[in-house]
Amino acid sequence: MLTKIRVKNFKSLKDVTLELGQRNVLVGANMAGKSNVIDLFKFVSQMTFPPAGAWALPNAVAIRGGFGELLWKGGHEQSISLELVGDDLNGSVRRKWKYEILIQGDVRGNFQVVNETLSVEDSTTSGRSDLIKTKGSERLFLNADGGLISSMNTPTRSMLEFEIPDWDGNFLRSIIASWRFYELIPPIMRNPNPAAAAIFLSEHGDNLSQWLLTLQTRHPESFARIQTVLRDALPQISSLFTSPTQQSTVVLGTNEKHLHRPVTLGQMSAGELVFIAYLSLIFGPAELAGALYCVEDIENHLHPNLIETLLQVLRQSQEQWEEKHQAAQILVTTHSPAVVDKMKLDEVVFVERKDGATLCSRPGGKSHLRKLLEDEEVGLGDLVYSGALSDASK
Repeated sequence: MLTKIRVKNFKSLKDVTLELGQRNVLVGANMAGKSNVIDLFKFVSQMTFPPAGAWALPNAVAIRGGFGELLWKGGHEQSISLELVGDDLNGSVRRKWKYEILIQGDVRGNFQVVNETLSVEDSTTSGRSDLIKTKGSERLFLNADGGLISSMNTPTRSMLEFEIPDWDGNFLRSIIASWRFYELIPPIMRNPNPAAAAIFLSEHGDNLSQWLLTLQTRHPESFARIQTVLRDALPQISSLFTSPTQQSTVVLGTNEKHLHRPVTLGQMSAGELVFIAYLSLIFGPAELAGALYCVEDIENHLHPNLIETLLQVLRQSQEQWEEKHQAAQILVTTHSPAVVDKMKLDEVVFVERKDGATLCSRPGGKSHLRKLLEDEEVGLGDLVYSGALSDASK
């Protein structure tokens, strides 16, 4: 699990240090920088895994408009630094790790990696092991025993992009590969999909039918749990199904009470599709689960009653997995008091802007706020949107 990030000069994140928990809900006004926090994780993912035929870091920079567009625009800084800290189990051994990268460039778009490191500590050793180390213009791949595997001196590429057999640092690549990003778009979720297996739901949900077909045919227990919650939350639905077409595609559909014919994908409501998509993530099988789920505006298209049901089953499911140390980490943005009301104070991250720079704070440490909530003088949603959490005036 990621326990901390620190970033400097990435978009509006001039200098942000953020402690992370199992559930993290980013709240704040428009333009505060919530989406930039999400995009930071997406940037790391894209600088590690490129599209076919591209170099990962140059591609991740280019699709954001070039290095000059990534730099914080409130000053004359010429470097972006990023630090990720994590803590997880390596078998039965607790492992702590830290990854850092420093990218230097200019507003014209030139850039190069000037420092990159990855280090690990575990409960069986007394010191730190370097797995990536920068030495002058070279960056080195090392194993935990200190043995050199190879070196690299291409300044515009990240070391994480390279798949090195038997390298002890491959665990971090595996973690990043399982990060999932979601901003669901119902119109494209209605598209028929190829009748083939899908290993995860895509970012905008455009492979929803394909993903549900995979769950229905290969993971029937997951599909059954989706159906159970769906029928409880939307009682007019009697069943959910995926159906092949003559064009070798598959489409999602439902059977509704009092209707003689099924409701096909193109006629399903936006909220219904989004709710089903989120249930499929919550109840998906462990072997297909991500380590981190980043979700933009989780409340979009959902009635407050569905939001309440969704967050209730999410918490129940996560708590069950936490007992087995297998719970996914959640990072969501929201503008909805209904969402915030279902969260704990410790799970809230308040995001705001001051002098053009994003500030992120954890209100969980403020005892007076905690007492207000314990005395039920105010709800968490009302507290958040009253402005009482702001640190910008300090």
